[in-house]
Amino acid sequence: PGKTKIVCHLKDKEKIRHKKRWSQCMYMYYLLGFRLMNFDIDRQVEIAKNTYLLALDGDVDFQPQAIVRLVDLMKKNSNVGAACGRIHPTGSGYIPWYQKFEYAVGHWLQKSTEHILGCVLCSPGCFSLFRGQALMDHNVMRTYTRVSTMPRHYVQYDQGEDRWLCTLLLQQGWRVEYSAASDAFTACPETFEEFYNQRRRWMPSTIMNILDLLADYKNVVTVNPDISSFYILYQGMLMVSTFVGPGAIFLVLAGSLNTVFNVGIWYAILYNAIPVILFMLVCYYLDAKIQLSYAKLLTIGYVLLMLTVMIGIFIQIIEEGSLLSPTAVSFLSVFVSFFIAGVLHPYEISCLPYLVIYYITIPSMYLLLVIYSLFNLWNVSWGTREIVEK
Repeated sequence: PGKTKIVCHLKDKEKIRHKKRWSQCMYMYYLLGFRLMNFDIDRQVEIAKNTYLLALDGDVDFQPQAIVRLVDLMKKNSNVGAACGRIHPTGSGYIPWYQKFEYAVGHWLQKSTEHILGCVLCSPGCFSLFRGQALMDHNVMRTYTRVSTMPRHYVQYDQGEDRWLCTLLLQQGWRVEYSAASDAFTACPETFEEFYNQRRRWMPSTIMNILDLLADYKNVVTVNPDISSFYILYQGMLMVSTFVGPGAIFLVLAGSLNTVFNVGIWYAILYNAIPVILFMLVCYYLDAKIQLSYAKLLTIGYVLLMLTVMIGIFIQIIEEGSLLSPTAVSFLSVFVSFFIAGVLHPYEISCLPYLVIYYITIPSMYLLLVIYSLFNLWNVSWGTREIVEK
């Protein structure tokens, strides 16, 4: 449109390594290296400062105004190295519905909090804008092209390349911003297996990159004016909650069995531990397909359990006759916080009905998925949108 020239680069896997990170390296070096070499040094710096690279997935859908809003963020603050918008997953069915609320609450609460307190830690590769000058900075692209040689590298570098690139930008003093007004729509996993494999990549990569940032906190706080010691403390607390989260979910499930079914607390812990331990053994000894099948079976069981717990809690609240009882306060505090967040985003309030799906799927996504990810750290395949070789 508008006589815009479009150049399509086809990657030869015999000359350039496969996977998404190396495709990005190819076009970034072409645009920021080869194309800029025809200008003198001063001109190169000025062009790089006003050159923006839009990273997209092939199935993403957006309007031109979404890009304009990201460019406005770049123009407003010359220290912004990357900017991302509000990602809306598309699709129908149980797994897409879960993701619609998960993405919504992630943007409403987590990304907005990161944006205000410091910097967004990840500008997703499906729809993000990068400043050319930031990518050309010392130890950004040079480090981004590092070949993975250690186990940690395969997890941090190749399983979540967009998060690692943002980590490098933050460590060099650049700011990563978030614009809630810049909307993009992307196809999300629609099957249980595809979703688990996607998050099997994302979860370890997220942990490794945040740990890398926390380990380098002295340098980051010094060189990056947008990241304070308080923000580092905030991320450290989130990391601690990530580690204790599965244990907390396990105890909540045991407590639910104790409360709703009047099972002794030790028996409740034992009954809950049996399927979890069995799942660990399955993940350790058996094939990934069997792991996913067993995870799906456990997910169905936990969904039924959570539905029973919800009904039991409602009955208990009615019997107690007060919304100020401990049971009512602990239960409603979760729903009220999400409801208020949804009301404050009226254009996205349609995501709120999916809160129920999100709530009853918590044991699967915050307990079973963590176990599946840890036991499959050795698997560095992409897991989604891959064509099986015949």
